[in-house]
Amino acid sequence: MDWEEAGRPGEAFWRLAEGRIGQRLRRGLRQGLSWDPFYGDTRRHAFAHARVTASRIAIVNHMIKMNGYKNYLEIGVRRKSKMFEEIRCESRISVDPDPAAEADFQLPSDDYFAQNDHLFDIVFIDGNHTGDQVERDLVNSLERLNPGGVILLHDMNPPTRFHARATYEVGGKLPSWNGTSWKGYAALRQKRDDLTMCVVDTDWGVGVVHPGSQVRYQGACISYADLARDRKALLNLISVPEFLQLYGVPLAKAD
Repeated sequence: MDWEEAGRPGEAFWRLAEGRIGQRLRRGLRQGLSWDPFYGDTRRHAFAHARVTASRIAIVNHMIKMNGYKNYLEIGVRRKSKMFEEIRCESRISVDPDPAAEADFQLPSDDYFAQNDHLFDIVFIDGNHTGDQVERDLVNSLERLNPGGVILLHDMNPPTRFHARATYEVGGKLPSWNGTSWKGYAALRQKRDDLTMCVVDTDWGVGVVHPGSQVRYQGACISYADLARDRKALLNLISVPEFLQLYGVPLAKAD
């Protein structure tokens, strides 16, 4: 059952979680335990580029520094100051159809890939939050990846059914939203044994995908209930320390 079908309980949940009380509770957990039940690990860690709080930005910059990457593509920008401008890479290209994002290419990602054959060392996907689109972005990015490159994705670990709802807006407001992005990632967990895939438990789930090998996931991944029932195995969910251990050497040596 989707959260919309739950009616008032679904609305009551997001009002509590996104309201003052929920924000205070989460802030207290962050300060006391360095953990947020929605976000994941909020501790500071020794990444390759600096000792900073765990986040998607920290993971991207870690991979760039560790592997000497030169070319970065960001799909889905929204506001450049939130992430794009924080990425420490020699060449950065952004794609977003919204003119307000001021991306280098103001068009949908499908159109960008159809019109451009530029190769990248690292791609970050945070665009359209539907499973079908994320799967296409993943497949297209893999075809544009330099040897030894990596793809990172945001919003791969929605903590509740509400966060994994199909639409962003709720009652005229825009509460936290991961969408069905995880389904695009899960599709390749089922279909491809020539990839290495995992999700780091921070910043709403940061997916890591690159050529390699994996045992294909055999369970169902159609509904949020499937994810909730077998989250760790379906996503290949790992902690930030586990990520730093796995990717604490250049990618070619980590394989």
